Amino acid sequence: MAQENDERSRLVKLEDFDGELEEPWQDVQGLKVFDKNGDEVGTVEDLYVYEDAQAVHLLKVAGDEGPFLIPVDAVTSASEDGVNVEQDKDVISGSPEFDSEDVPDLETSRAAYEHFGYPDQLAL
Repeated sequence: MAQENDERSRLVKLEDFDGELEEPWQDVQGLKVFDKNGDEVGTVEDLYVYEDAQAVHLLKVAGDEGPFLIPVDAVTSASEDGVNVEQDKDVISGSPEFDSEDVPDLETSRAAYEHFGYPDQLAL
């Protein structure tokens, strides 16, 4: 059974997602993450999918300072070479830490989106 953090949001880990991602490029687990200057900031460890939209909502990234979340809205491109994010390393590394095996709750998701300057669609 998929873990859900909130009945309204239906956010699940990719491994627990029964559907098909709307955009196949969104399965970026294991890829390196780069900031807008091309500097490596970590590796995608987990993906959290918004079930109702069949789309990735958050990326959990293992970085030097520990794991943290990046909203999918911050991703500018993804390929076999890695995931590119539109912010610089300082902004990315300042993202709220997320060292849990659970699905992020609504407050954690909102905090990650707020840190990167985007509205969290799950909070609307």
